[in-house]
This record gives sequence, C-alpha cells and structure tokens, in this order.
Amino acid sequence: MILVLMVLHTTTAHAQENLVRSASVYSVLGLGMPQDYLSIHGTGMSLIGVATPDRTKGTLANPAMWGSTYLTHMTVSGNVTTFAASDGVTDASSTLVGFDRFQAQIPLIRERLGLSAGLYRSTDVRYTLIEDSNIVLPTADSLSVVDYTSAVSGTGGINRLEVGLGLRLNNHIFIGYAPSMKFGIIDEDNQILFNSSLYSPVRYNQRTRYRGIAHRFGTMITLPRVFSSRDQLVFGATATLSSDLSAHRKINTRILTGQILNDLELVPEDEFGKQNVTYPFETTLGLSYFPTQYTLFSAEVHFQQWSQLNSFESEEQLSFMKDRVRLGFGFEYDAFSRGNEGLFNSLIYRAGFSYDNGHLSIEGTDIDTMLFSVGLGIPSPSMGSSLDLSFDFGLRGTEDDGLVRERIFGLRASLSFSELMFLQRRVN
Repeated sequence: MILVLMVLHTTTAHAQENLVRSASVYSVLGLGMPQDYLSIHGTGMSLIGVATPDRTKGTLANPAMWGSTYLTHMTVSGNVTTFAASDGVTDASSTLVGFDRFQAQIPLIRERLGLSAGLYRSTDVRYTLIEDSNIVLPTADSLSVVDYTSAVSGTGGINRLEVGLGLRLNNHIFIGYAPSMKFGIIDEDNQILFNSSLYSPVRYNQRTRYRGIAHRFGTMITLPRVFSSRDQLVFGATATLSSDLSAHRKINTRILTGQILNDLELVPEDEFGKQNVTYPFETTLGLSYFPTQYTLFSAEVHFQQWSQLNSFESEEQLSFMKDRVRLGFGFEYDAFSRGNEGLFNSLIYRAGFSYDNGHLSIEGTDIDTMLFSVGLGIPSPSMGSSLDLSFDFGLRGTEDDGLVRERIFGLRASLSFSELMFLQRRVN
C-alpha cells in the first residue's frame, strides 16, 4: 500500500523528472481531491461563499442567492497551481493549469426568481507515482534478479453539470434548488519497464466511467440593522444529498501488430460489472457580518461524509476515507464602492484562512490542509465586468511515517461580465 501513498525512494532527479505533470499524490485514493471553490469573491477569502452575497457577479456557492439576480451574468475561471512535494527523502514539484468553472445566471423575474446553469468540478485526480525495485525472474537456464521501474499515473475526476432556480420569498429570506448530473472519467495508466532486454515492457490502462444525479438545496437569510443602522447579518446554508453514481470499469492495453498500434481489451466492462458508487452527503453553513456596505467578515464550516464512500476499490483503500470538516474565515474591504479617486480606491481587497482536516486518514494520521488566501477584485462598471484574482499558499499532509507533505501555491483568475457589457456596445 505504500506505493500508492508516497513518492517512493527513487533518486531526487528521477522523481522530479517523472512527477512534473503531477498534482496532489493523495488524489490516488477514492474519487480524487475534493474541489470547493464555487464563488468568485469567496475564493480570495478562502471561503466557499454560502453567506457572502454579491449582486454584481454570478455565483455557484448558494442556489438561494440566484433569487436576487438583477442582471444576466456569465462567469468563467481557471487556475495555475504549483505543488512542491516531499517525503523527507525525495523532492518533486509540478505546475498545472486547469479550468475551474463556467456559469450563466439569468433573472427570470428581476430580484425575485433567478436561473443558473453551471459546469464545475467536484473532484480532481492528477498524480504520478514511481517505484524502483527488483524481482527474481527466470532466464534461459537460471533465475536472475532483474531491476525494474513501475509508474502509475492518474487523471480525471468527477464533474457537475447543474441547472437550478433561486427564489426570493420576501426581503429577507431566499431559497434555492439545483439538480445536477455528475459525470466523469478516471484513467489510471500503469507501466513496468525492466532493466533487461529479455523482458518486454508491460503497459495497461484502467478506465472508470461515472454518471449520476445529485440534488442541492440552499437558503439565505439577511438581517439588517442588527447592531447599528448600517450593518447587516447574513446566514447561508447549502446541502447536497448523497447520490448514487453508476460506475463502469475496463482495462485496456495497446499492442504493436506489424507497424500498427492497436487497442486490446484485457478486461471488458461486463466482466467487472456495474458498480453503484455512493457520492457523500455534504453541507455548508456560513455567517457573515457587514459592519458597513464596504466591509465584510465571514466564517463558515463545510462537511462531507466521505466515510460512506463505496467504489471498486479494495476495503483497505476505502478504510482510509473519513468524514471531512473544513473551517474558513475571511475578510473583504470594498474600496471601489466608496467612489473615491485613485488606483487603490478602485479595487476590492480580500483575505482569508481555512483549515481542512481532510477526507483521508492513513495509519491514524489525518491528511489535513492549511490554506492562506488573498484576493483582489478589479471591477469595470462601465463595461459591466470584473476581473477577480486570488493567491493561495497552503500546506497539506506530513512527512511523518513515510507520508508526503505538499506545499501548494495557487493563482486563480475569474472573469465575470453582465448584459451591461453588450448594452454598452449597442449604444455605441
């Protein structure tokens, strides 16, 4: 089991060369690493953002917020993330560029009923694991010790295509509902290279397809003038019910026939059989306080019941799964809305911290994550758009007991634009 939990003790140069396309080594277990970032401005505060409403841009954080939609918004975001991993003996680093989400948010009845359609990722799988070892194999007239290198790499994850509605019941209470289709493919490529011309390389691919339906609910309550005539308290909550994913797995290899490389199915899907994978229940609770319309303090707790996961994996691997709790605290200062002149007065500033106890526990050790975030909002009201940037620094895992400690450096960029952008063009 150590093979799938750590970057094994190859030389440092070897590990760096082979791990250049890897992200978190811990995504080898279960369905990958959970992805939480659903709000443009929440990201810069290390929050999911269930209690941080912002009418100037769309959000996927809480379906209830769609009930306050005034303008049509479209949002697209991506990230660049660098991982630096170490197990105390081997060091490796990698940089990945990825897509976060796309969303369109439309008012069906302005500030009363809103529609959202979004595509985003729920889990992410990206890893490469290397092991140098040896094995006793027969030759023509004896047994020989043969050195070999085995490499396992995985890519993919679970995506979510979601369409939902948000409704404002009155001036202070909002509710929302969003059904979604969860789907994805997780590929695991395996290869064994022998340090002897007597033995051919071994290569095969394990592919698992997932598909299912999920249901997400949200609510938001706003309480103005709690401690003063200008402040506001906002409570937000979401819950996604556990869902059954239909999973199908097969194993393929490629063989050279003449000069043509052909696919060969080693184990077809019907031999593995259909597996029902339970994707866990999750919920998020958030509380935000606005002392003024320019300042925000927010806290939230996120829970996922990963201990209930079942899949094709062995009981040993599933025993590493545990319930996950993530705590986040964030701050925002909106200098732009004050209307003062100057570059620094035309921006929105954000910062936050989160602690995640992790969805994995290996030999009694939680694979936890501490993350610090800062964010910058650059609005363009005349164009009806905004650019939001966030910078993350985090630590995940530990080097104790031969495990891997990861340093995470991330840059996320989100571009949001509204119908005002197109109205402006028509006027011109």
